[in-house]
Amino acid sequence: MTAEPFIDSWRARLVAGLVLVLAASSLVYIHREDLAVLARGEAESVVPANPELAKCLSERNGAVDRMLAEGVIDDAKHTLFKQRAAAMCQDRFGG
Repeated sequence: MTAEPFIDSWRARLVAGLVLVLAASSLVYIHREDLAVLARGEAESVVPANPELAKCLSERNGAVDRMLAEGVIDDAKHTLFKQRAAAMCQDRFGG
């Protein structure tokens, strides 16, 4: 009976699993603040230096917020529309 190479053994799989768990936990630890912001659903509102961009974002976000308040769209569409509005304004006026 020949000895099984280490790379094919259960010990190698155990080591690989530990490396995977350590790598994933390291990534979670490094990005814990980013993940906390995502979990809360709060994004930092940054005022752009470009006044035209700021005006466009303000107008578009206001319109999207009104649609949510009036019940025209739900929360999922609200987030999507805000992202699309930001992309449109940044494309038009730079960002």
